Amino acid sequence: MDRRTQLCFLVQKELPDLNYCTMAGYIIREYKDTDYEAVRSMFTAGMLEHSPATRRFILKRPQIQMFLLGVLLAFFVIFKSYLLAITALVISIVAGRLYLDFEFQGYVQQCCKEDLLDIQESYMKREGACFWVAESEEEIVGMVAAQPPQIPNGENTLELRRMSVGSKCRGQGIGKALCRTVIGFARERGCTAVILDTSVVQYAAHKLYESVGFQKGNSQIYPSFMGKVSNFGIIRFRYDIPAST
Repeated sequence: MDRRTQLCFLVQKELPDLNYCTMAGYIIREYKDTDYEAVRSMFTAGMLEHSPATRRFILKRPQIQMFLLGVLLAFFVIFKSYLLAITALVISIVAGRLYLDFEFQGYVQQCCKEDLLDIQESYMKREGACFWVAESEEEIVGMVAAQPPQIPNGENTLELRRMSVGSKCRGQGIGKALCRTVIGFARERGCTAVILDTSVVQYAAHKLYESVGFQKGNSQIYPSFMGKVSNFGIIRFRYDIPAST
């Protein structure tokens, strides 16, 4: 065990309320103002990673394929040329891709103007909320937040938000440690469960949450009309915290 890891264990032992968590090569600690730019950059990069997977998911939907076939036939009827019809179809697909990328960028900008605009006010100074980062060699390699549900559900639950791990640091247990940090935070506050929402295309995230003990819900929420048409939904996961005996 190196000196830094020894120090982290000592801090956790002597000051457990600081919510420090240590594992090989990194620590999990509460957010500081000096993390601001790194956190926002990590969130942006993590969200934009999902754009290609979303495009593939949508293009594989039978209803979308039927729609594109209909578009191709319509263009052929109009232009009386297979080449022009195919060209027009390709242009339509490219336009759809640009629109989807625009939507992702718009969502990122919206988040950066909402809770990620002032992380201290949104999480660190808010009752029942917190924000953590995973740090390795003085670099931020992961992040996660927790707060009471944005839409009250009548239960004493906590919502896990803004989970992200840097692409070069995945597969090292950081995501699991971040999830368990939130679960521990919720347990300390007497919450009955931790909930989170994630899209249908975030397959790696689904496996991560299930490996920690989250259960996938059976229903989906559709963020827009196009989401419903393409069956691109949001899935809720839930981790039930056993009652203390």
